[in-house]
Amino acid sequence: MPEQYASAAAVESAIRDAASLASKVDGAPNKDQLILREYFNRFLSRIFSDGESSEWVLKGGTGILARVPSTRSTMDIDLYREGFSLDEALKELRVLSSVDLDDHFRFEYVKHDSSLATDAQPYVDGCRVTFNIYLGVAPKGKLQVDLVTGSGMTEEATVIEPQGALLLPRLNSSPYRIHPVVDQMADKICATMTVYNGRNSSRVKDLVDLVVFATTQRIDGTSLSEAIDSERRRRRMDSFEEFVVPSDWGAGYAKFTKSVRQLHAYESFERAVDLVSRLIDPALQGIANGSVWQPNSLRWVPENPS
Repeated sequence: MPEQYASAAAVESAIRDAASLASKVDGAPNKDQLILREYFNRFLSRIFSDGESSEWVLKGGTGILARVPSTRSTMDIDLYREGFSLDEALKELRVLSSVDLDDHFRFEYVKHDSSLATDAQPYVDGCRVTFNIYLGVAPKGKLQVDLVTGSGMTEEATVIEPQGALLLPRLNSSPYRIHPVVDQMADKICATMTVYNGRNSSRVKDLVDLVVFATTQRIDGTSLSEAIDSERRRRRMDSFEEFVVPSDWGAGYAKFTKSVRQLHAYESFERAVDLVSRLIDPALQGIANGSVWQPNSLRWVPENPS
């Protein structure tokens, strides 16, 4: 057990110093973003404090940041509790958020607002939960959690230490359980292909995330194909064999190309679409079964070449 900080002021100083140091690394987020991520980490370390017995899963942008810390920032946390109703999940979330990690942080429940299924979370029951953040007695802003009870998972959650976390060994932290990468991709692929009340998806960030996955993640082709098929059926979509991105996303995509390092080589909207199509289309057509996507070479490679 590491020696704990004696005061909230000491914790705040340690976080600021660590964030200042980390922000100097080429391509790193700025100091304020890193401090906010540590606040998220303090909260999530409570949620996952049950360790191997935890049934919580981190989804969404925060889950991607846990894998790839240089990707786009996000302002909320998406969580899923396996096997619980929404009321049960909300009750447990409030209990876990109050766990004392001897870090002088406190997360005070404020309210929750019911939310219906949206473009981002179809066929799920959920709510948005608001907490006030305190370090000692000092308020540090608000934290919002999008809590859902339905989640298309075809594999076990991935357990990882959050990549890019600040070096703060005297603060108790927990590994995260995050949404499997193939299921995250399947959600984004199907969301992009869905027509919502006669209009195309406006979730440009899904293309951003798919480029990030293509350039950073090793992906099993069979698993990706199965995940897409599962998500397609969950959304009651017809089958499709080609990934098509709405043609009017170019301007929105361009807004991310300077701030997300993985997009620097794909500033052109057309190049980005070509890359993700080379990743996704073989999985849609079954050609990628038995192969693995290699992010270094940006191509599918047989898993067991003869």
